[in-house]
Amino acid sequence: MDRIRVGFVGAGFIGPVHIESVRRLGYPEILAVAEINQETANLAARQLNIPKAYGNWQDLVNDPEIDVVHVTCSNNLHYPVSKACLEARKHVICEKPLSMDLKEARHLVELAKKANVVNATTFNMGFYPMVQEAKEIVKKGDLGKINLVFGRYMQDWLSRDSDYNWRVEAKYQGSSRVLSDIASHWMQMVQMILGKKIISVFGDITTFIPIRKKPTIRITTFEERELKPGEYEEIRVDTEDHATVMFKFEDNIKGVLMAAQVCPGRKQRIEWEIIGLDKSISWHGEEPNKLWIGNRSKPNEILFKDPNLMSQNSRKYSAFSGGLTEGYGDSWKNIMSRIYEYIKNDGADKGIVPDFPTFEEGYKIMVIIDAILESVNKNKWVDINWKLHLQ
Repeated sequence: MDRIRVGFVGAGFIGPVHIESVRRLGYPEILAVAEINQETANLAARQLNIPKAYGNWQDLVNDPEIDVVHVTCSNNLHYPVSKACLEARKHVICEKPLSMDLKEARHLVELAKKANVVNATTFNMGFYPMVQEAKEIVKKGDLGKINLVFGRYMQDWLSRDSDYNWRVEAKYQGSSRVLSDIASHWMQMVQMILGKKIISVFGDITTFIPIRKKPTIRITTFEERELKPGEYEEIRVDTEDHATVMFKFEDNIKGVLMAAQVCPGRKQRIEWEIIGLDKSISWHGEEPNKLWIGNRSKPNEILFKDPNLMSQNSRKYSAFSGGLTEGYGDSWKNIMSRIYEYIKNDGADKGIVPDFPTFEEGYKIMVIIDAILESVNKNKWVDINWKLHLQ
């Protein structure tokens, strides 16, 4: 494509993150933003220096000048906006979760195949340079037979009853919050590194703060503010604050994850450790430029991000030389680079296999989350029949 013209549905916390990462690529043209009403859209367009502002998402999707739509709004709109984009044969890049339920997600996968347009689910966490390097290390077999994987994803931004975000309400978020909002990143990343699917789960979830203070004034995501009487209403929370999950992966690999959004002091602590018979490796997102390598009969190692020391396939995810750190914003630039290069080179028309998560990947993660919730309800292991889901 000679020109790639882009629109964004939603300009809250994650919308500007998408916009910044796309601008770093240089060649896509950001033309439009849509918001909940015209006033909000106009404000977002001014702040983000975007030419067009739409007071509803339908007008943006119907704009003939738009080639690609980013779905960066609340979860309850992911399905209708993505569906409309696919029906209009526009490329669509959707935040996770792909939809509010599995039926909707499956429908989007089917529509995407029929439309033959580029579709992506933005699991950005797997696009840190050292996560990609871990994938190559595992692929080469350096760890030997892998037996165990464990980790956590801890946040503190919802650890008070005065902390509110639309994600705590199932009508906007979906039936799961912690599993869908943060654990999904860990599950997608670990499966990508291992090259193995999760095949069985046993889960436990908890809502520690059942009543929260919902502001009646505008507060942005992650903002801390002491609410005064009259500035909030109390609501009952119907999504979880915590999840602990045991996993069985293919090849008899066993795993466990603890995730929660009520952990004071932990801002964005996503981490994993993968244990093989010969070596272990570990990484966490608060120091993303380091990969720990554990050895049995020699000193342990720390591999610092340096393209000269990285595998050939992972070097393309490191834009800067050794010693120059790359972080959260760079993980977004990396995933957008893979998606937009695919669009630019007409990958869908040429039948090229995408090197980024598609709608099918978003659907697979929702299959796992549904199995975890079933496990919670039944208090038992639940197996996942991938042949059934992927037929």
